[in-house]
Formats: sequence, C-alpha cells, structure tokens
Amino acid sequence: MKKTKKINKPQNTHGDRPLSVRHNLIDNIQGQIFGIIIISFGMSILHSLGLITGQTAGLAFLITYATGTSFGIVFFLINIPFYLLAAMRLGFAFTINTLMAVTLISIFTGLLPSFISYNYFNPLVGSVLAGLCIGIGLLGLFRHKSSCGGIGILAIYIQEKTGLKAGWFQLAFDLVLFSSSLFFLKPQLVLYSLIGAAVLNFLVAWNHRKEWYVAK
Repeated sequence: MKKTKKINKPQNTHGDRPLSVRHNLIDNIQGQIFGIIIISFGMSILHSLGLITGQTAGLAFLITYATGTSFGIVFFLINIPFYLLAAMRLGFAFTINTLMAVTLISIFTGLLPSFISYNYFNPLVGSVLAGLCIGIGLLGLFRHKSSCGGIGILAIYIQEKTGLKAGWFQLAFDLVLFSSSLFFLKPQLVLYSLIGAAVLNFLVAWNHRKEWYVAK
C-alpha cells in the first residue's frame, strides 16, 4: 500500500487571513488622511460644546479656553517637544507622519466651523460622538505609521516596549488632566468631557491589538 506524504502547513492563527501584509504608500496616505479628517471633526464638536478631551489635545483646549488663543496654534506648539522622542524611538518616517498629522489637524479643526454649524448639540451625545470619532481616527493613524502627537507618541512607545496598552496609559494621564480642569470648567462640562475621553480610550485599548490587525 502506497503511503501518502503528509505535508505540514504553517499554522495561521488568523483564519484565512495572511500572517503579515505590508501597507504600500497609497495605503498609508489614505489611512492617515482619513484619521486626520475624522479627528478634526471630533475636535470641532468638542470645541463647539466647550468640552475637552484627553492627552495633549485636552491640555491645548484648556489653554485655549483660559487665554482665548487659537486651539490650532496651541496644539501645534505643545507637540513640538515630543517629536524628539518620536525621532529617537519610533523612527524618522513616523515622526514626519506625525508632524504632518498634527499640523493638518490644527488647521482643519480651525477651518471646520466655517463649513459646519452646530445649532443644537446635546453635550452628552456630543461628547460620546466626539470620543468615537477621535478614537477611530487615532486607530487610523496608529495603523498607518502616524499618531496625533504628544502623549500618543509616548503611549505607543510604552506599549511596544512593555505591552501596556496605549489606551490604558492615556486614560491614566487623562484622569490627572480632568482633575486639573475642574479649576477652569464647570463640573458638568468636566463630567461630559470625561465620558467622551473614556469612550475614546476604551475604543483604542480594545481595538489597537496586533493579534487582530496584522498589516504593517
């Protein structure tokens, strides 16, 4: 009786998906553009409601509300120190992509009110919707070699080195930020902002997982 030769196939823990797929230039550009636009939309919602978000953007919002300075300018300037960390730890390409993303988000967030008017927006609904938009946008940036700058850069670096999820690290930073915001905003606005930030960070923590997304 003739024996059949058994061929051992490499195990694929992702079902029928390939073990690894690389993004090309167009893939990365479209992913980054999507992330930039949807994050800017979420930021414009928060700004229209007088709310804040977490991370560096939240700090920029507080400075804007306290001084009247343009959010775009403050957000851009605050992120400058973090580019050195990005260049040293995450690579030149990631740093350039992040610089471009932060610059465009700063510009688009300022321009959107000229094209979109929010006549009525329930603050609770607005905070949740903004959190979802910004969270989805961040996933788009993370998965295409970019970020929204600031604490996001540090969060990605820590996740890659220690395994601590970026979303949980950002949430811890946000708790300190929101505690400080009580000196500048009404408690009700801080509560709505905290809900939006929790939605954002939970979305990122749940979905930014290498075992779920294998493209590079």
